[in-house]
Amino acid sequence: NSCPHKQGPLSEGIVSGEHVFCPLHDWKINMKDGKVQAPDVGCVKKYQVEIENESIYIHLDQ
Repeated sequence: NSCPHKQGPLSEGIVSGEHVFCPLHDWKINMKDGKVQAPDVGCVKKYQVEIENESIYIHLDQ
């Protein structure tokens, strides 16, 4: 939930397509691979998620 720049709360960011934008400084982070998009640099930890029926499973042991 933290941006690698200034630990902005990504859960409060705007989602557009495959990206989330940090609410503090608008860093663009790809939600599939966790990489910050150029010209900024960095990465956030990502987790595999599965949706089965009405349940959501987050795999924490990666």
